[in-house]
Order: sequence, then structure tokens, then C-alpha cells
Amino acid sequence: MDYQLQGKLAFVNAGAHGIGEAIAALLTAEGASVIVADSDAAALDEKAHRWPGVVAANLATADGVEHATSHVLSAFGRAPDILINNLGVGTASSFEEISDEDWARSIEINLMGCIRTCRILVPRMAELGSASVVNMGSDLAKQPEPTLMDYGACKAALLYLTKALATQYAPRVRVNAVLPGPIWTRMWTRPGGIVDQLVASYGVDREAAVKRFLEERHMPLGIGEPSDVANAVVFLASPLAKFITGSSLDIGGTLRGLV
Repeated sequence: MDYQLQGKLAFVNAGAHGIGEAIAALLTAEGASVIVADSDAAALDEKAHRWPGVVAANLATADGVEHATSHVLSAFGRAPDILINNLGVGTASSFEEISDEDWARSIEINLMGCIRTCRILVPRMAELGSASVVNMGSDLAKQPEPTLMDYGACKAALLYLTKALATQYAPRVRVNAVLPGPIWTRMWTRPGGIVDQLVASYGVDREAAVKRFLEERHMPLGIGEPSDVANAVVFLASPLAKFITGSSLDIGGTLRGLV
């Protein structure tokens, strides 16, 4: 499909793995020039040949965001046409188990990383006259769970930020969000990740734990792949979505609720 992205400049943060990597790959395949930032320097070194630029930075800190965005502005010679804020980390702990330190870390990564990046880049992107931002939310922003409260609360705040930025910068910058449900990424599959946490919580094996999770949440489509999210993100970032801003697109494979 032609997303009309030939020659566009794009910045994807947290793009070395999973959803971010899939987005960067699709943007590149569609003709965009992509810079990927991530805290995993080893992964960036391994995959650097895929994109015109990579930058290792701790995007959970102000200094890290400053370093990454300065690199982007210098490498491109201007602001990007497309910004993908893909930051996100969560642990399936109960409310009582989430410490002040856990809350602070979640806010720094899941919310402040996006805020800081937008604060630096979006005003400059507005000078281009036509640019787009896609923020990575979560279905938990609309469908609260007994676990992942810190993560979900940050993603709910991200919806407000998306709407507010879309209002302030229209029509020069379109700002949208996507809200993925469970996607097979390292957040789920890594040792100690959500699947292992479900196994410990339910007291069953991995296959049974995932099956029970899906049944309890009425998710007949199962768990998605990073490419499922990438297709939606790249569409929203592209000129094909020129009449869409301030939206939040559910990609959860879920039938819960009407919100």
C-alpha cells in the first residue's frame, strides 16, 4: 500500500524492539527516512543498517530526551515530519505492590518521555506546516484492570495530552493515539514478563494462563502482533489520514465496553 511517505523524515522513539521496530520497518519500506532511538544500545548497533540513523538514549530522563532529539534535529537539519512516541513499560503488580519508586519510574517512562519529546519537537514540527504525531497508548487507558494501574493511569493521561496537543497545534500538526491491547512483545514474553506473571497468579502453565486471560477479558481475536499496530500507526501518521486528529484508535482485539 502506498502511504505517500516517500521522502518524509520520521523519528521513532523506543524503536529497537517490538511495536517500535515494526513501525520503523514499515515507515522505511514506505520510503520515509527514519531515525530510531532506544535505551538498548546493543540492539541499535545490531540493527543500525536498517535505518539512516540510530541514537542510544535513556528516554526516561530529561537528559536522554534532549540527547535523542538534538541528534534528530542535527541529522535531519530540521524537525521531522513524523514523530512516533512508542515509550511504554509495565509490570502486572497489584495496587498494594506498586511502590512510590515504581510509580515514579512508570510516570517518567510512560508519560514524561512523551511529554518531553513533544515539548522539544512539536513546536518545531508546526513550523513545517504539515506534520503528524502518533502516541502509543493502551487499551488500559479506557478499560482499567486490577493490575498495571501505574501503567494504565499514565496511558489515560496520554489520551488527554493527545487531545490537548491536537487542539493547540491544528491544523499544522495532527496528533493521534493508538490503544493496543495485548501484543506479543518483550513486555509479555521476556522472563518475568506478563505471561510469567499470569502463570504465577493463576497457578497454571503458560498456555492455560494466556487462555484464561483472554477468556476473562472477552478477547476472541487473541493476542496481536507488532505489525498489527504498525499498520494502524503508519496510516495515522500518513497523508492518507489528513482529516484525522485528536483521535484514539483501539487495536485491542477486545469486545469490552462502549467507551
